[in-house]
Amino acid sequence: MRRKLAPVLALFMLLATTTGVQANTWNRIGSYLRMLKAAGVDALVARDCPTGLLGAFHEGKQALLMCANNLPDDPSYVWVVLAHESAHVMQFCKGGQLMPTALLERGMDQARRRQPDAFHELQLYHVSQHHVEAEARLIQQLPPEQVEALFLRHCAKRLNP
Repeated sequence: MRRKLAPVLALFMLLATTTGVQANTWNRIGSYLRMLKAAGVDALVARDCPTGLLGAFHEGKQALLMCANNLPDDPSYVWVVLAHESAHVMQFCKGGQLMPTALLERGMDQARRRQPDAFHELQLYHVSQHHVEAEARLIQQLPPEQVEALFLRHCAKRLNP
């Protein structure tokens, strides 16, 4: 069983180097949060997270946590964490990994060409978590439209009409 809380540690390196594909408005983030809510996922904001924790998804409670005390007040940074944690929601909806290992490895190779240490923080996780964490790191770098499309693809059956 995957850990109930999937912490996002050491993401600031990725946040600082990702291209301008993130959501750049709070309205876009609000719209995506409403989509998550319609799928039964509560979005929570905490102001007392441990240092280094930016967000988490708790499967049992169906809650996505954003750590306001560790995030800058910048929608592009918040979007990256939201996209990362929502990738874990997508994995839950699908019941496992979102992509086969070969596709994941190709995506990781491409990301490493842009940033050699893009997946360095995977060492903080148990080896059983590497695939799902790497997927989330790839998804967080996608444009918002693609993240939303992936969410609809994997979680549409959970959306309330």
